Amino acid sequence: MKKHLLATVVAAVLIVSLGGCLSKPVGPATPFQPAAIDQQAYVKKVDTFVVVLDASETMGDMYNGRRKIDIAKDIIAHMNQTIPPLDYRAGVVAFGSGSCLDNKDAKVLYGMASYRRADLASGLDSLKCAGGISPMSEGINLSHASLLAANPGQTALIIVSDAVDIYTGGAVENAKKLKAVMGDKLCIYPIQVGRDAGGKKLMDELAKIGECGFAVNADDISSPTAMADYVKKVFLAPAPPKPAPVAAAAPMVKDSDGDGVPDDRDKCPNTPKGVKVNADGCWELKGVNFDTDKAVIKDTRVLDDAVVIMKANPTLTGEVRGFTDSTGSEAHNQRLSEARANAVRDYFIKQGVAPARVRAKGFGETNPVASNDTVEGRAMNRRVELHPDR
Repeated sequence: MKKHLLATVVAAVLIVSLGGCLSKPVGPATPFQPAAIDQQAYVKKVDTFVVVLDASETMGDMYNGRRKIDIAKDIIAHMNQTIPPLDYRAGVVAFGSGSCLDNKDAKVLYGMASYRRADLASGLDSLKCAGGISPMSEGINLSHASLLAANPGQTALIIVSDAVDIYTGGAVENAKKLKAVMGDKLCIYPIQVGRDAGGKKLMDELAKIGECGFAVNADDISSPTAMADYVKKVFLAPAPPKPAPVAAAAPMVKDSDGDGVPDDRDKCPNTPKGVKVNADGCWELKGVNFDTDKAVIKDTRVLDDAVVIMKANPTLTGEVRGFTDSTGSEAHNQRLSEARANAVRDYFIKQGVAPARVRAKGFGETNPVASNDTVEGRAMNRRVELHPDR
């Protein structure tokens, strides 16, 4: 009789254990308005992310007026709504025991698959209850197997748990194994639900194993702004600066005679090489100026330079043009300008330039290059120019 009673009790315990009578339901995610992230300002930091969710019995306990499993689900759901829809690969793994996970220690709820926000949300919603022991090590191990089968690239492992009643040794050991295989490609980001001191110690240790991740508390990333900041740190990197726009090449300016004055402004387009020209591109014998009412050359240095150029270009012919200021009558200034032009032509001939190559012409007080209202301006207008023939 006693043996029969003992067998009945053992059978009842097994049924309770396997059936998960201590399991507690998981509610729907709460409404959430995610903070916008400027996708133009960021690029992907990771290629793959895996969320490991604690669905064990302790997650059914109350914390701040809510079940911890509901807080955890909210964190994952709100993260999912905030992550920009880039070409990640993603997965969600839950760990616990009993009927909530089909009597497995760990179960894939989503993925590994190309990241789709709606598909991840659907996988998360497939978890209906939390119960049983807390085999975090198996959750990490199942993630390990999924990752190795998926060629994940740079990966974020996000562990969401209260970290209570965890076999610390197994969780740490499996995290180290995963890190040893993936190396710098793996960063671990634990999120603790609740404030268990021992749990915090474990979560900090897991983050340290990852070397490049960090641990946070779910309370600290619950607001839309805080969640956006978290997503930026885990999933994104600042976009490189855009290259400065290439300045349009300046249009080619044609300067046929190479005197520095474009053809469209050059009034003397056939100036020989080496000649100093004025703003109009004309060979102005600058420095050959005359006293008022005089046609006497005072300084021949500029003319000597012109003679060198004339001799270096034996086919070059041209016209010496004389000018005056506006002092005196037009008739008088006309005669004076002719005298100045002839004085320069005579000098060229004396220096060996053939007479047929140089003509002289006076332009009187026309075409001033400066104002005749000032002493300086009038001095500049008492000048000669040498205009080569085309």
